[in-house]
Amino acid sequence: MANKFIISTDNCADYFKSEMQKNGIYFLPLKRILGDKEFAEVYDNIREFEAFYEEIKKGALPSTSQINPDEFITYFNEILKKEKEGDIIHISLSSGFSGSHASAQAAANELNAKLKGRKIYAFDSLSCSCGQMMQVDKFLELRGTTSSEKALKIVQELRDTQNVFFMVDDLFHLRRGGRLSAAKAVIGALLGIKPILVINKYGKLAIFDKTRGAKAAAWFLAAAAKYATVPDKIGTSKTTASEVYATVLKGLREEYPDTKIKEAQVGPIIGAHVGGGTFGFCFVGKPRLDV
Repeated sequence: MANKFIISTDNCADYFKSEMQKNGIYFLPLKRILGDKEFAEVYDNIREFEAFYEEIKKGALPSTSQINPDEFITYFNEILKKEKEGDIIHISLSSGFSGSHASAQAAANELNAKLKGRKIYAFDSLSCSCGQMMQVDKFLELRGTTSSEKALKIVQELRDTQNVFFMVDDLFHLRRGGRLSAAKAVIGALLGIKPILVINKYGKLAIFDKTRGAKAAAWFLAAAAKYATVPDKIGTSKTTASEVYATVLKGLREEYPDTKIKEAQVGPIIGAHVGGGTFGFCFVGKPRLDV
């Protein structure tokens, strides 16, 4: 059956490059900046992710750059030229993290004014990493059988009941990004306190709770029980391997043996702001938290 729409996203959905190519997903990377060099990366194997976090561990402090409207216009025009029919649905990194979604929307508005019989939709994931990936996966399920408008409505309902929690291991990165005061970062590090972060209903990262490292796994498993419906899918993301992540993953598999659990690596754009040892998980359940 012919595809009813074309799927596009950015590198914050954290797919391997080959997985996107295999599934016909177009992608436009946000950029990582280190010193005077700019990188537009979509990794394709675990070693590439590991090499990036080795740089972070050695002291690299990359920044990131959003995609501007002109870049999106060029990118969307290339897709329209290659794909002779079908709307484009672009699923972007949360507008609460980056201005890239606003750029995609501006480009879509400009091109839609000239298009005939086709349309470009800029869809705000209000998420990142495993949350954004879960939304793109849903669009993939719907692509061959569902209209653009209906698919957007279905995924919006998923997005608005999608719970995404993260734990950051190194508080320095939160302090550098302005999400935690220097004093709190120092005290937290000394006491072994780990902040639990949630992506709230506005698509912004908020500190939701705190726990000590040894108790973190129990916190995440309790959160799944509290905020999830009986999940048919759970998404997980990690920057680097950790004992806590392994314990959470084992607990989820034991608690939900019939649930598909998809693992992902957090790529360089989100990773630049959270560092190694970060992990998170997402599932559909209660309405997103207003915190």
